[in-house]
Amino acid sequence: MKIRLDENIPNRVALAVIQVTANRAGYEVSFVRHGGPDPQWIGEFAAQGGTAIVSGDYNILQHWPNLIAYTESGLISFFPPKAYHHLNAFGKIAFLVRWWPAIVEKIKISARGDRWRLPMNWNEVDHTKMQAIKDPRVDDPEPVESTEHPTKQQSLPLPKPK
Repeated sequence: MKIRLDENIPNRVALAVIQVTANRAGYEVSFVRHGGPDPQWIGEFAAQGGTAIVSGDYNILQHWPNLIAYTESGLISFFPPKAYHHLNAFGKIAFLVRWWPAIVEKIKISARGDRWRLPMNWNEVDHTKMQAIKDPRVDDPEPVESTEHPTKQQSLPLPKPK
């Protein structure tokens, strides 16, 4: 299993996480240094046999081409909560290392292209606490059935961007 930390995780934080996770059986961790546009390096990493990406970008839904790249690459991706952005380097290292065992477990049971939000929780670190990141621009919308308001208009599925 190959896991890559993206450029939204500061280099010193990424290096610390790599050192803590070094020589662990079953996976290798690397990071992106100015890898160019996300869709480019994501595609290259996937082509090299990559499995998952851990990002420091909590705001992934704001730039949908990157969201599409993460999904279509088949890589499993993890994104921090908004509060992660306000942590100093030591806090970011501690957060990622604390959640690392849960990230590895979630990779093992996730489907290709799954996207997960890590919760800002230090006490109960469990992969079942991660929330799936869904967006109608890249995910099939779930049918909405309402018996309470039969005249309420159902939302139409959006076409997937090309």
